[in-house]
Amino acid sequence: MEATIIDITTSAQVEAHAHHWVIEEASGPVSNGRCKRCGATKAFKNWLEDTDFITNEEHRLAA
Repeated sequence: MEATIIDITTSAQVEAHAHHWVIEEASGPVSNGRCKRCGATKAFKNWLEDTDFITNEEHRLAA
C-alpha cells in the first residue's frame, strides 16, 4: 500500500504572517497601504494626534 501525503492549509495558517505594507505617498489625512504578501489593504494616518506626541520639554516636566 502506498502512502499518500496531503497538504492541508487552513485559512488561519495563511493569515498568520507579518504584513509587509507598501504605503502610498502622503497626500491628505490618510494613505492607503497594501500587503505585499497577501494583498490585504489598510488606511494609515499621515499625522500624529496630540496625545501620540510629547515634546522633550513636556517629557522632562512629567518626570
